[in-house]
Amino acid sequence: MRPLNLVVLLAIFLSVACKQPVDKSTPAWDYLTIVSERSTKITIGNDRDSSIVKIYHNGSFFSPLPKGEKVKVDTVKVFFTKAEKDTVFSLVNDLIVHPVATKRSCTEFVGKLELSINYGQFQQSGTYTSVCDWTQLSDKTQHLHMILKRKLKNIYLGENSNLR
Repeated sequence: MRPLNLVVLLAIFLSVACKQPVDKSTPAWDYLTIVSERSTKITIGNDRDSSIVKIYHNGSFFSPLPKGEKVKVDTVKVFFTKAEKDTVFSLVNDLIVHPVATKRSCTEFVGKLELSINYGQFQQSGTYTSVCDWTQLSDKTQHLHMILKRKLKNIYLGENSNLR
């Protein structure tokens, strides 16, 4: 066999043998974070038993914290089932990747929802602002709110129903 043919054959063999299959599926998520109205932060870990909810008592527009006073933070542990975690992940991912068009706008002080998913080496996030009541934006936000409210019965999650 000629040396040129051997080189061409070797090059073809190496190019075919070195190609790795491309995995286009979504990588496993590490944790996700939902921040509602700047006052409630929910962190759900994919492989952790409990989730952490932090409630920030940072006052409001009409009753701000006195100058120099520190924000009080309450921390609560919440337990989500694997199915609930998967559903919340799916909803949050969809709300980030396919943003919901808002029908109306409110002041920047009402209706804020921050969503993020951490995959270990990268993070994807989305923020909805000035949306009045984020819990009523779409069927997906209503479903997300329903799951969270079932676990966090007495915690404010952005229900601004009097603004509709």
